[in-house]
Amino acid sequence: MSLQSIISSMIDDAPPGSKNTLQKDFKTILNNDNSRKIIAQNLKQYHLNRDYKLVKLNDDDFGIISKFNQSGLKYYDPVLKLKFDYDFENFKVIDVEPVVQTTPSPQLDALNNQICDYALQHYPTFYKGIAVADTEDADIVYLIIVDENLNDANFYNGKWQSFYSFNVSSGELSGDISVKVHYYEDGNVALNTKTHVTAHNVTYDNVMDKISNEEDRFEITLLNKFNQLNEDQFKNLRRQLPINKTKVQWGKAIGNYNLGKDVAAERNI
Repeated sequence: MSLQSIISSMIDDAPPGSKNTLQKDFKTILNNDNSRKIIAQNLKQYHLNRDYKLVKLNDDDFGIISKFNQSGLKYYDPVLKLKFDYDFENFKVIDVEPVVQTTPSPQLDALNNQICDYALQHYPTFYKGIAVADTEDADIVYLIIVDENLNDANFYNGKWQSFYSFNVSSGELSGDISVKVHYYEDGNVALNTKTHVTAHNVTYDNVMDKISNEEDRFEITLLNKFNQLNEDQFKNLRRQLPINKTKVQWGKAIGNYNLGKDVAAERNI
């Protein structure tokens, strides 16, 4: 296995919120003066092509880094009408500038307003939604939603990412929804799940309704699987009699553990 493939694999498997740890690990592994540049190049390709990055543009607004809203060497935000660059070595936004649309699209602008309203209603933490047109095919519009909740103080990080390709002429919508969660208080538990979705008879007027239906269905399925995992598989893994030979009353005992206390207090974990 090549060094490049090892780095790529480690980045792919890394949970949300681990960029600083990754950089330190890679620097130790590579042990040369070009390590920061090599890491930055790999992170850039990763975020452009697979795991779209949420970045803070100012005190109130976020932007997204992906190949779909890349404009030259910078990234374009169709909602804020801004272009910006990103320093992958130091993890910061640089060179932000306003952009004047030369050929504004009323339908695309309206769709960006809709996706912003949708994200505001459904995503609770740090989020961004954008709609951008394909640069080569006028019939294709890409919709991206990213939401992150990075909470190292409480030992959990999570990320939701939705990506859709909308063909205006055929009315077809296809895309992927992915969720990554890392919980690491007194342990190390990771969730990495993804689903592919399709919808038909989609128009500019109903595209966000179609997306909402697909994402609601995915969320409900995920919650049902969690419940099934807890009721069936986890119970099968437990000792019938622990070391002290006293049978554990799991329904009562779960509140004694940190994770159980969080759930009992209805904390968002």
